[in-house]
Amino acid sequence: MTGHPDAAVLVAGGFSRAIRPQKPVPLSRWMSQNLVLVDGPNAGELWTLAGAPYLGEIADCLSDDHPCNLVTVRKSQQTGASILALGWCLYIADREPANTLYVAPGIDMLRDLNSAKLGPLIKAWHKHIKRTVIAEQTSRSGAGSTTYEKVFPGGRLWLGNANSVMDLSSKTAKKGIKDELSKWQDIPGFGDPETLFEGRFTAFRRTKSYKILEISTPEIDTGDELGEAMGHCRIDRSFKRSDQRFYFLSCPECGSFFTHNPDRFQVDEKHPHRSAYQCDHCGHGITETERVAALKSGDCHWRPTAEGPDRHPGFHIDAFISLMMSYEAIAEDKIKAEKRGERGRKDYSNLTLGRPFRFRGDAPDHEKLMARRDPEVRRGRVPAGGLLLVAGADVQMRGIWLEVIAVGADRQTWTVEVDFLDGDTSQPTGEAFQKLRTATIDRTFQDAWDRPRRIDALAVDAGYRSHVVYSWVRNNQRLHPDTGRDLILAVDGRDGWGHPAIGTPRLVDIDLDGQKVKQGAKLWPVGTWPLKGSFYADLQLLGVMSNQPANPPGYCHFGAWLDEAYFKQLTDERLEDVIVRGRVAGRRWVDTGNNHLLDCRVYNLALAEYLGLSSSTPEEWAALARRRGLPEELSRADLFTPRQEAAADPARDNPNASPGPAAEVTKPAARDGDWIGRDLSNWLD
Repeated sequence: MTGHPDAAVLVAGGFSRAIRPQKPVPLSRWMSQNLVLVDGPNAGELWTLAGAPYLGEIADCLSDDHPCNLVTVRKSQQTGASILALGWCLYIADREPANTLYVAPGIDMLRDLNSAKLGPLIKAWHKHIKRTVIAEQTSRSGAGSTTYEKVFPGGRLWLGNANSVMDLSSKTAKKGIKDELSKWQDIPGFGDPETLFEGRFTAFRRTKSYKILEISTPEIDTGDELGEAMGHCRIDRSFKRSDQRFYFLSCPECGSFFTHNPDRFQVDEKHPHRSAYQCDHCGHGITETERVAALKSGDCHWRPTAEGPDRHPGFHIDAFISLMMSYEAIAEDKIKAEKRGERGRKDYSNLTLGRPFRFRGDAPDHEKLMARRDPEVRRGRVPAGGLLLVAGADVQMRGIWLEVIAVGADRQTWTVEVDFLDGDTSQPTGEAFQKLRTATIDRTFQDAWDRPRRIDALAVDAGYRSHVVYSWVRNNQRLHPDTGRDLILAVDGRDGWGHPAIGTPRLVDIDLDGQKVKQGAKLWPVGTWPLKGSFYADLQLLGVMSNQPANPPGYCHFGAWLDEAYFKQLTDERLEDVIVRGRVAGRRWVDTGNNHLLDCRVYNLALAEYLGLSSSTPEEWAALARRRGLPEELSRADLFTPRQEAAADPARDNPNASPGPAAEVTKPAARDGDWIGRDLSNWLD
């Protein structure tokens, strides 16, 4: 201690600074004077509240002079809210020095956060203010900063992994950020990471001088409606316990204040830029120009919508109040989501609306599915629209269940073959596995023009007789001539709602007949629960066989040759609530009988994603169609570009036109390695 009685001099990493009581400065004002943006259209400029006026009140709650201890932000993407958390970290180092714990789900996310966001922000800030506050990242010693620990006078900023017990232990913090909270998962053997996180603030609980910011886009909701049970989306559960603040704008027609209700958003499918919001009070169609003017006018405010004791500030930010988005962009997202089915609706709900999503998962009546069988769907024949051909196999003790389906660019599917391959499965050379090869990778199918087609990928369930499956896959593996990828995938179904359709494979050992082959095969994880929810939603769709004018995206075609046993297996499972101590604690899939062919269908849908169904471009679809030998008039790129036709009024511009489904209006970005595209309108219907 030296000089001023309340001052302390710290020396760290080659810098010194006296800590003295400072006059409070609002966080939003500090950020507008200090935070230099490092990416986006305004890179190199100072952050300003004008670009995100709704962040002002949230920033006020984060200052030390605000009495709250917890702030919850339930948000969509493209709202500018994430920069607030990083700006707060810098503000703490400069104005309110304290140990701060910033936790995100996964070490990769933390590494990217440091290299792409936090590190550049610190450098730009230091350059702007012409002094050093946070020690340079030059060493692993306690004197300087590291990748996961930033040192400043009076405290440290730790970057922690929500999946690591060590990162959530042995630290005492006064400030904290829970980033992407909805993706946090229980740590095996140690329980809830939120409990471990909150334990770091115990020293400040008696005085209630700590402060925590929770910020996340929502995920899948599997809990109770009140959000009080385990299994509920974490950020939504916390938001429901808050005072639930929504941002209110004034209607330019009647002057009444409203907050956006997604159900009142009027999408113009033919002209998305003309989409508007219908005022709750007068019905006026608020345009994009009027929305932007209202947001920039300053005549907007946050309004709590929930009352009661012990409620902390909670904010809902969605695309409707974001100046980075527009009504047109929101309409395009909604159109795109509807074309992708249940999984698309989930993304729209989470990423655009900032709300959790609950899979319906209701199994349709198998007799109704049988009633709409199509005699034109022939066994062993690939229809004209089936540009992908995939096969899924479920290995049992005595035999293998098999389903082969064709998949179209707009997710329509056709059942091509179903069989039970009887025989021994205890050895990779067993009779059933020999039949599997004959029925799949060695078989030639016929397309709509009597040309030969072979399957593009085969998935074999490795959940039973795992090492036999690994050995068979390894011995029969080859690369597909079109994709350059593995033709045969050993797959493993993963229960739970947070898994992707198909994940990153891991190498597994093969131990058979006393011989071990190190890393002898790849094992691909498949997120079965979301795929089942999406498939059951598609089964509910009605098409031409139900007297509808067209078959919608995702429609499932079944041939008249399929029997009742097939449909019973497809509809075998259902979603049911998990009851713990009399309360709903989540939802899970439960089977009621034989579900082998449902498993085959789920693996087939995962293979379609593996081949790029949801991420490739119309140009790639067209190229694939040409390789499949489709006539020139059916393989042009424009045929795979969605038509902008309004389903509600298809004859508005052409009285002779047939009604069609809502069309997607934005072209998705292609990923490296994707060899097909998506969003083919119903050009064959």
